[in-house]
Amino acid sequence: MSDLRLRDSSVWLPWLLGTLFILLQARAAGDIVSGIFPDNDDMLRLQQVRDLLAGQSWFNVDQSRFLTPEGGEMHWSRLPDIFIAGLVLLARPFLGQAGAESFALVVYPLILFGVALATVRVIAERLGAGLPGQAIAMILFGLSSAAYNFWPGRIDHHNLVLLFTLIGFAALLSPRLSARSAAIAALSIVASISVAIEGLPYAGALILSFGVFWIVRGHSEGIRLAMFGISIAVFAALFLVLDAPGISARRAVCDAYGVSHFAALLGGGLLLGTLGVFGGWFDSWQKRLTAGAFAGAITLTLFVAVNPACLGDPYAEVSEQVRVGWLSVVGEARSLIAVWEGEPRRAVWQFGFVIAGLVATVIVLLTSSPQQRLGHFSLALLMLLSTLASIWQIRGVTFAHPFAAIAGGLVLGVLFTRWQEEGGADKLLKFAAAAIFMAPMSWQILSDQFVDEAAEAQKNNADGIAYNVVCLDPPSYSALGELPPEKVLTPIDLGMSLLVRSEHSVYGGPYHRNVLGIERVTRTFMSEPDAALGEIRTMGATHVLYCAGANETARYARLKPGSFADAMERGRVPDWLQPVDSQTGYDGIVRLYRVIAD
Repeated sequence: MSDLRLRDSSVWLPWLLGTLFILLQARAAGDIVSGIFPDNDDMLRLQQVRDLLAGQSWFNVDQSRFLTPEGGEMHWSRLPDIFIAGLVLLARPFLGQAGAESFALVVYPLILFGVALATVRVIAERLGAGLPGQAIAMILFGLSSAAYNFWPGRIDHHNLVLLFTLIGFAALLSPRLSARSAAIAALSIVASISVAIEGLPYAGALILSFGVFWIVRGHSEGIRLAMFGISIAVFAALFLVLDAPGISARRAVCDAYGVSHFAALLGGGLLLGTLGVFGGWFDSWQKRLTAGAFAGAITLTLFVAVNPACLGDPYAEVSEQVRVGWLSVVGEARSLIAVWEGEPRRAVWQFGFVIAGLVATVIVLLTSSPQQRLGHFSLALLMLLSTLASIWQIRGVTFAHPFAAIAGGLVLGVLFTRWQEEGGADKLLKFAAAAIFMAPMSWQILSDQFVDEAAEAQKNNADGIAYNVVCLDPPSYSALGELPPEKVLTPIDLGMSLLVRSEHSVYGGPYHRNVLGIERVTRTFMSEPDAALGEIRTMGATHVLYCAGANETARYARLKPGSFADAMERGRVPDWLQPVDSQTGYDGIVRLYRVIAD
């Protein structure tokens, strides 16, 4: 009877978690209907989908209403657009355009979350977890910060890259060693890189794991390795041709799927395919290791030879103006040290669970059975790479947390089963202590003991709501959307809100492909008012949008006393600006000004 109860609870508990997750999303879904977006990237993704449905070329993802020197150049994949646009088209006859967009914004990430949750269960099972461990892994994943990427409105690309990575990992672990699992893994790996280059480390880890599996297992992995290598080469070519920007000079890049990545995938894939086909020539693991190392060296050489710049610092050529005015405060791009210095609460909450995952991974490796050792090696490799990525840029926790959840499920599942089968207060205490250590909520509670300087510095209105939140209030932009299209200078963080809710054009957004636009906007706000007017006239802006108290402009004012931003923060609007909205307040109020002609 106890076994039946255990089995039943392990089945329904994850589904209960999923139901609770959906209920928690109800409030967030209400925000989406009200026009509130989680992030600038989500707004721009929606605008990209709108442009596609309005007839913009599949291979052109540039934003024409970015009046930057670069011409609004973007590098995003079209793959997420397929699913989002499909949902919009499906719902539009019944809900209208606005309702269909809200429907897609809510449903799309929810579908991805359901698939990701199921994939985490499959991975845990294939790594040897019983039903309790599978359930716990799903729970830890659902409670981690990675789950935020699946909340309503999260349509940028992080969730899809993570999902492809998880599917590729699950396919790697397939017990059937089938050609189909190899093809699925290859498709997932190439798709993850095409959607966003942030998936590259984990794609590399999965490719390496396929090689290691072949080296250790030998001929039993030969057919699968051959199919995997050939599929990698085929899908690499297909995505190069079919995804934006297609075959063009714009593929000579490092920040997106480019010719260097294609060359490595094509060459490396064909080499893996050859090793799989002629694997009988390598009748010992030493020979297979030598052949695999040789193939890896050729692949790396291809990558470097095609575009050596891809091994350099991606921000090496960014100007000091951009570093000070924008890059240094981009939340997801900061290192762990930078996050700890400015937001220790976030560092403890997000990296604490990473540490717990590392501990769990070490335990998994030390207690691994021979049958599960290769799978556990792959988990450890993914956990290590995602940890290093998180130290470099905190956005890496998007991947580190799911791997930590899987490792935690493996460890806690064993402890729970021992207690269930053997009983005893000591075993219950071990499970409880380990569960507290592994629970993301424990690290979140601990993080509350720290104070973030950024949170302390931000300004709040009379209701205690941060101006940074109030300045994004959708009705303010909806009213501005009723005005004839103009060329509007906005702070970097407010540009997307105006772009997605109106037909106005803006001069900058938080995207590294438009650093000259970012430099121009930040320089304008950080210049003295008369010099700022000269910048505004030079760029051809007809209007200025401002919201006093927003974190970005308040920071400009602190960095450059006497600047245009400093004057605006103090309510000293220059006489060359004329308000054209119907607002009467100032602090925390989105205001639109016309630039008075000479």
